[in-house]
Amino acid sequence: MRIHIAILKRPYLSLILTGQKRLECRLTKTSCPPFGQIAGGEKVLLKESGGPVRGQAEVKKVLFFEDLTPDKIDSIYHNYNDQIRGADEYWQGRRNCRYCTLIWLKNIKSCDPCKLRTRGMRAWLICDEQEIKRLRNS
Repeated sequence: MRIHIAILKRPYLSLILTGQKRLECRLTKTSCPPFGQIAGGEKVLLKESGGPVRGQAEVKKVLFFEDLTPDKIDSIYHNYNDQIRGADEYWQGRRNCRYCTLIWLKNIKSCDPCKLRTRGMRAWLICDEQEIKRLRNS
């Protein structure tokens, strides 16, 4: 089974873990994960950027958008930001993105911090259980 690792900055991770945010938005310039590679029922580990895994969730529902323009991004903002809870700086910095993945989360649970040795600047990883074990032990 595939396991997703969402790398999140602290304010957004805290909002998810406290149940104040159940919709994760990923806007990207290229069709990188999780775009087109995530589905309902899959598991997501919630990892703090530069820190440990602090929780997990299950994917309830996903929507994908492509060929975005600034006007389409404005539409996503107006329709979903009350759930995404993105700051103005977040939206301004993504005006030139072409792809969007909206991920509704359920069964969100905090866990004891668990280190995973991820490398690089990727904000989303897709692994299997063996690879997760390897990342824990490396």
